[in-house]
Amino acid sequence: MPDFSYAKITKLVVHFAGNKAREEGTEVSANVLADIGSEMNQTLASIFLEPFTKDEYFKFTHETDLDFNEVRTFASNMFLQEEEFLDESKKILEHLYSETTHPNIKSGDVWIFFIEGCVVDGDFTNGIGIFKVENKEVFLKNDFNGREFQIGYDKGITGTDLDKGCLIFNVDHDTGNKVLILDRLNRGDSVYWKDKFLSIDKITDEKFYTEGFVEVCTDYIKQREESLLDKSNFVKATTEYLAGEETLNIAEFARTTIEKPEEITEFNTMIDTFERENNVRFPETFQLDEEKREKLSKKIRKTIKLGKNISVVVKDLEQLEETDFVQGYDEEKGKNYMIVYYD
Repeated sequence: MPDFSYAKITKLVVHFAGNKAREEGTEVSANVLADIGSEMNQTLASIFLEPFTKDEYFKFTHETDLDFNEVRTFASNMFLQEEEFLDESKKILEHLYSETTHPNIKSGDVWIFFIEGCVVDGDFTNGIGIFKVENKEVFLKNDFNGREFQIGYDKGITGTDLDKGCLIFNVDHDTGNKVLILDRLNRGDSVYWKDKFLSIDKITDEKFYTEGFVEVCTDYIKQREESLLDKSNFVKATTEYLAGEETLNIAEFARTTIEKPEEITEFNTMIDTFERENNVRFPETFQLDEEKREKLSKKIRKTIKLGKNISVVVKDLEQLEETDFVQGYDEEKGKNYMIVYYD
């Protein structure tokens, strides 16, 4: 994830985008807020930056030429000439409005930031944030006037109100920059925000492939939820395999770590599902990312559910021996059972 510890929002503008299908138009701000104090910076960062919790980068794309991607072009102009921030923000607003053609898309405020001091992959760089705020919270407030009081309400923004947002970093310009998006989009909004407005695809590097592979492994382990032996054997074999390999061949991995042919088929089906849902394809062999690889053991669930209201917690599945437990089915009682041996 980017490090925002040193980040400072130096420019901010807020426009309004209606729904083009309903001919609601836009409202364009004439000013840029540039004198943003430290307290306000902290508040803005907590609302607009902290919701980015996934280390999953995207890049700008275009079917003919990357230079024709509108948002990338406007953001690049902002990075090169900061004095053009307001004019380029207006172009972003018009482009967003031009894509707001579905009648169900809500109108909302469009917040655009210029951010200095972002740390991406260990290097300092600048960023641009674009957010569309379609929902606001209602806040009660009270005022005292002498011995009497009055109550009222107002509307405002919290981090939980955001679902359409992105951060564009001034790195890897020739290959489409690095872009983060909020992951709270439903399918319809995803098409509108990711595909039409931003036109972005996931960056598929060793980090992405390793994390995707870890995700498939953890999902596969969940399928072994009722069998401590299967779960333990797979965890041991996986840990041993990953410890000795710098690259991964998925077919070889499955043959090495999974014993039963039908379970290899199940694992391969889960690989296919991941590729289909993420519109990617794992290469035959890829480099393993060390940081992502280490997450596998941390993500493995240590709790084994036995029925509706009984669970067993195993602190270290790798140390579990086959002789430590016996699982079976009691025909007379018509119930499953487990015998656990421990010191």
